Amino acid sequence: TVRIPIARRPGAAHVATVQVTAQGCNEPIGVCYPPITKQVRFDLPPLTTPGTSVSERIESLKQLGDLIGGGDEIQEFLHPDQAYVLSVERVTENELLARFLIAQGYYLYRDKTRFALRASAGMPGDRATLGAYELPPGKRKLDPYFGETTVYYGEAAVRLPLTAAAGANADVRLQATYQGCAEKGICYPPITKDFDVRLGGGEIMAVAALDAVQAPATALGTTASTGSVTDAGRVRRGRGIGTLLLVVLAAFGTGLLLTFTPCVLPMIPILSSVIISQGDKHITHVRGGVVALTYVLGTAVTYTAIGVVAGATGDQLQAYFQNVWAIGLLSLIFLAMALSMFGFYELQVPAFLQSRLQQRTQGLGGTSLAGVFILGLVAALIVGACVAPLLISALGVAIASQDAFLGGVIMFSMALGMGVILVGVGIGAGALLPKAGAWMDRVKQVFGVMLLAVAIYLLGFVPGVPVLLLWSALLIVVAVYLGATQSLPKDAGGWRYLWKGVGTFLLIWGVLALLGGIAGGRDILRPLPVSLTGAGFSFDAGVRAPSEQTLVGGMAFERITSPEALERRLTAARAAGRPVLLDYYADWCIDCLRMERLTFSDPRVRQALSGNFVLLQADVTDAFDPGIKAIKQRFGVYGPPATLFFSAAGEERTELRFYGFRSAEEFLRILRQAASPAITASR
Repeated sequence: TVRIPIARRPGAAHVATVQVTAQGCNEPIGVCYPPITKQVRFDLPPLTTPGTSVSERIESLKQLGDLIGGGDEIQEFLHPDQAYVLSVERVTENELLARFLIAQGYYLYRDKTRFALRASAGMPGDRATLGAYELPPGKRKLDPYFGETTVYYGEAAVRLPLTAAAGANADVRLQATYQGCAEKGICYPPITKDFDVRLGGGEIMAVAALDAVQAPATALGTTASTGSVTDAGRVRRGRGIGTLLLVVLAAFGTGLLLTFTPCVLPMIPILSSVIISQGDKHITHVRGGVVALTYVLGTAVTYTAIGVVAGATGDQLQAYFQNVWAIGLLSLIFLAMALSMFGFYELQVPAFLQSRLQQRTQGLGGTSLAGVFILGLVAALIVGACVAPLLISALGVAIASQDAFLGGVIMFSMALGMGVILVGVGIGAGALLPKAGAWMDRVKQVFGVMLLAVAIYLLGFVPGVPVLLLWSALLIVVAVYLGATQSLPKDAGGWRYLWKGVGTFLLIWGVLALLGGIAGGRDILRPLPVSLTGAGFSFDAGVRAPSEQTLVGGMAFERITSPEALERRLTAARAAGRPVLLDYYADWCIDCLRMERLTFSDPRVRQALSGNFVLLQADVTDAFDPGIKAIKQRFGVYGPPATLFFSAAGEERTELRFYGFRSAEEFLRILRQAASPAITASR
């Protein structure tokens, strides 16, 4: 309760406006709320006189408090295990009942709820099978995190049919995965719970809960990243044909859109060259279409195999696309393809494979088709790594479905979508594609540049690679090729002036990228860390961070990957009497990347942080790593992005902690609060 004295003068207005600003935190769960401001306009009670009774004065203050709304309670966020209580019990000898009790003010996503059987330690996984189950209908909701979706409130129950092998006496593990959010603004990461199901004589005997394991997912308090066309988990066994068709169409549409990316477009001149080199005197529409379709089927086989594996095992394949060696190898492959575009050599099936294929397909013209099919098999891996975000989104559906057939169908449909335009090019080969000439060479050169750009883009995900210097080399060479450094003759046509203008622009961009690369920058869209000041502009050359550090918005953050390293750095900062900023980051966290690109790179933020804080970044990308779990549990952080502040005395400024993205202006306001002494007591 706060008493607010109001000084009034006789004859003053009888109407007043009071503005109240407050902010609070929830220590157990580690969430700090943004400042809350309330403004109330109300009629002032009559002026009190010496004769006014005490009870009348107290009543006036009570009315004032009611008007301001001081009695409102701030919503507190529960721990996930309190917000969602899951129990599993035996109903019959071959059926389980899973029941969710959902706290008031919270909801559970229907399409994020799934169940699967896993083998227990030392026990094979074929002792029992989980039949098709039906989730309850739920209620439709326009969710701020996942759009329009179906959710559960209060309680939800799912019957799980389980068939055990005859005479089976063993334990199997039931795994439940679910995710929910609070109405007041945070989204919990997906939660995985394991239950031990004991079998005896081929029947269910008992069920016991095991320790929970948290899976990596969307960060607490962040806007969830759901860029996929089809949301993972919307399809499961037992769903109807209509839902399957929708998913297939969505996957096909995703593949069609991928055709227009720099990763797939270069395949058009490659395929065109293959069609032209078939050796026929006259390339018919049918022949061109067959060759193109063979190539597309080759890519479809690769993608289908990946989808089947993902659906059968449920293993996430993102690590493949984030592995440094895999990215480096793929970049080399793109470089090799680009050089072939420039005419340094021709890509073709090795001679020993050609001879074997010729023996097996003698008389069918199969040598060429088999070679094209193999080209499609290999190209699918290369293109797939380049378009990893949407590919992972499609795989997410297969992974969530735990269905090998569905995973294969989804990926096959996406491959067909990616190949529609290629088949169209093949069918029109006889009429649209010239036999030879400068036109085809120019197109191949353009796509060669695109392949080089894709290779450099992939290398940008590898720490320590001077990616801006690579961009600089590419831009400058292309600019020189376009005539940026050459004088035009007086009789030059309009196209020559256009290309020279484009080349000049690329040359300037390349020089800026060169300067930014020397300064340690990595963003080709913002090569120079230029800050406008009253005295013009300043260029912060900076220093490239050593291997144990990472550049975040041009600032050197020390990357932390173990709880021991975190404790050492916090202890050292406390001994030196320096405040600390701790940033929780993950490669798959979209808001983390937004913070780096838009907030930490702002010159005002960099100036406010540089030299004033010890900058630490906890890399929690691998959420299954025990050390990463310990780093998150150390301060009760469920996931990134989370930003924590510590005083010079080593105590966390919990009133400053925040989750999710903050703009540069919002972050600067928090830094101004961090510069003031911590509030240790209040009235």
